[in-house]
Amino acid sequence: MFRSIPRPSPALVIACLALVVALSGTSYADVLNVPFNSVGTSQLRANAVVSSKVKNRSLLATDFKVGQLGVKGYEIVSGRSEVTDQNFNSVAISCPLGKNAVGGGGGTAGGIIAGDGPYIVVSQPFDGGGGWLIQTARNTSGGSVLLGYAICVDVPPESATR
Repeated sequence: MFRSIPRPSPALVIACLALVVALSGTSYADVLNVPFNSVGTSQLRANAVVSSKVKNRSLLATDFKVGQLGVKGYEIVSGRSEVTDQNFNSVAISCPLGKNAVGGGGGTAGGIIAGDGPYIVVSQPFDGGGGWLIQTARNTSGGSVLLGYAICVDVPPESATR
């Protein structure tokens, strides 16, 4: 006893056909006509691509002209402090006039005694960015040699404050 399947109505056939056309998309043919990497500098109007249209972190250093990125006047300035029979040691490294610190750090030259130190407890720029401060601490008094470095760069004229 087989039940016969009723024939679909003309309205159902037209509705299914309309659904297929709608889901297939109207721009399918246009996408096939645009070659890969075919839009370049010559096809863009002047100032058509602005900062708001560029995805953050999508550009590489090679996308910029020489001098647009980076810093000028890069210089590493070092300092040293040697103390005996103390719990703390610090070294402050000042950048030359017209330069600010963009990084820095340091280390102990005499080795670290487990549980005693000396350990770096401060590594930070000066207020205003004119240099770098490094400090060490240890549990018991003793000698330590602290070497510090500041990475200094030229301050752009519009932001010079010192």
